[in-house]
Amino acid sequence: MSDNKEIPMPKAETEEEAVNLTITDIAYCKQIIEIASKNGAFEAKELAIVGVTYNRISKWLDENKPTDAVETSTDQGETK
Repeated sequence: MSDNKEIPMPKAETEEEAVNLTITDIAYCKQIIEIASKNGAFEAKELAIVGVTYNRISKWLDENKPTDAVETSTDQGETK
């Protein structure tokens, strides 16, 4: 005897959440390009745009990297 119960489907969200990118997300993009390039994921005709994009990401990361560690909690000695 089979039990034909329907599985409830999750409701689709109607409101879009705001997307927040972090420096870490951008750094991951740079790493993805490095790995994909190393593994031959790009055709020769695509290399120019990949290189330009990689250079722009690298420059942005250099310009926006966090400054020296700042004390965040003197009680626990944590730094950021």
